[in-house]
Amino acid sequence: MENTTSVPVAISGAIVNGSTAVAIILTTTITLGNVTTSVTSYNPAHHGLYGYYPHLQPLLIVILVIMTAWPLFGNGCLLYLVCAEKNMREPGNIFLCALALTDIALILVYAPTTVYSLVHGEILDESWCRIQAFFVHFLHVLSVYLQASLWICRYIHIALPFKYAAMMTKRRLAIAMTICSLIALVEPLGCVSVLSADIAKHPTIMLPLDIGGPEAVFYIGLTIVCVGVAISCIAAGLIYKVALDNEKRHQKLTGIAKDQLSRKLKAAKTLAIVTGIQLITWLPSIITTCLMKAKVIRTDTGLILGDISFIVRITSTFTDSIVYAKRKNIYRRAVGKIYGKTRKRHQRAVGPEHIPMRTLRWTENM
Repeated sequence: MENTTSVPVAISGAIVNGSTAVAIILTTTITLGNVTTSVTSYNPAHHGLYGYYPHLQPLLIVILVIMTAWPLFGNGCLLYLVCAEKNMREPGNIFLCALALTDIALILVYAPTTVYSLVHGEILDESWCRIQAFFVHFLHVLSVYLQASLWICRYIHIALPFKYAAMMTKRRLAIAMTICSLIALVEPLGCVSVLSADIAKHPTIMLPLDIGGPEAVFYIGLTIVCVGVAISCIAAGLIYKVALDNEKRHQKLTGIAKDQLSRKLKAAKTLAIVTGIQLITWLPSIITTCLMKAKVIRTDTGLILGDISFIVRITSTFTDSIVYAKRKNIYRRAVGKIYGKTRKRHQRAVGPEHIPMRTLRWTENM
């Protein structure tokens, strides 16, 4: 004979608009003959920002929609300019393009499904959650090492300008990309198999699935990220040293040489700003995770902070394009080129006799 009893257990509470929002764990007791078993179910929709502040659902959806559209537009502009402008087709920019594609992939893996979960109040099926867990961790680490590779390219471009083209061959670039991908696979493959491995629970409706596995794997992943950041910092320091040496040795540098060095240093400074902003966006998430693991903050508070810090972390998918837009006008240049090409196609379709002379002159100058 089987008896089943479900007992809701409140594990935490928060005051929301004068009322108490309670996170629920449902404990089900199943009795089969002389054997009694308790099964505990965890609902992620009762935790985090959505669980404690459900009235924020429309705002969260709007934020995620904007955060999806912006990386697509910003990184799309960057990719278009690298392909369209000859002066942007230097070998090192392959890592810049790969970084833009990684940002696009990351936001598409995370945001649309999170919007779905917010609208329906439930997470997707387990198979998709496993795929999302794998790619979110993989793409985050990959972006760190692509940025480190870009720093190395910038250093070679500035310190060894005459050897740059010979060193940055297609084969070496392909090997570097492969190494970055293999390093990024260490944490996901060490913790989870997409098809069969044990995975920890979905923390909240807005956080990707936690990767299961030993506790040491978390620290291995953190170490891998720190190594990538350290490589970027070392390369940045070497570039700064080269810049100081050039100022001391070539104070009277003029003409094309001075202009080229100035442009290279400006590119390195832009990359430094991008790296700094990325570190700032990652910091809240790392701090929150460490505080939760050290049990300094309560689990319910940590999950709310986890939702907020992860949204901040995802902003790194479009902040780099904002920096390039500010320093290199990539938005205006890309939109202007697309508009100019569209006008020219329109002119060829309708014939020049139907187009005002002022428009013809403006298009010719594009």
